[in-house]
Amino acid sequence: MSQKNSFIQVNGGNEYLVLSRKQGTTRIKIDDILYFEKELRIIHVYTEDDIYSFYGSFKELKKMIDKRFCRCHNSFIVNLNKTVHLERYEIHLVNGAVLSVSQRRYSHTKKSFLRHLC
Repeated sequence: MSQKNSFIQVNGGNEYLVLSRKQGTTRIKIDDILYFEKELRIIHVYTEDDIYSFYGSFKELKKMIDKRFCRCHNSFIVNLNKTVHLERYEIHLVNGAVLSVSQRRYSHTKKSFLRHLC
C-alpha cells in the first residue's frame, strides 16, 4: 500500500482512511471500521454498512492506524472500540461478527483488549 494510494486524513476532529483505487477515491471514517481482513494481497475493510477492498499489506496498514486496532490473527486486524467480548480464540464484535484469534496472538490480543477497556 503506497502512501499515494491510501492514507489517514484528519478533518474537523474526525479521522478517515482514504482509499484511492481504480473505481475512485473513498473516504471511510476510522470510527466506523469494524475490522480489516487480509486475503493474499487484498485488504478488505469491514464497516457496519459496507465492505471496501484495496491492494496493500498489513505491514503498511499498521503504520497508519493507532492502538485501537489490534492484529488478532494473521488475517485480521480488529477495531477494539467495536469489540464486545473476547474468549479463547474468538473475538466478538458489536455487529455480531466473530473473528478468530490465533493461538500465537491470543496473549497480545488479550492484553490489548484489557488495556483498551480501562
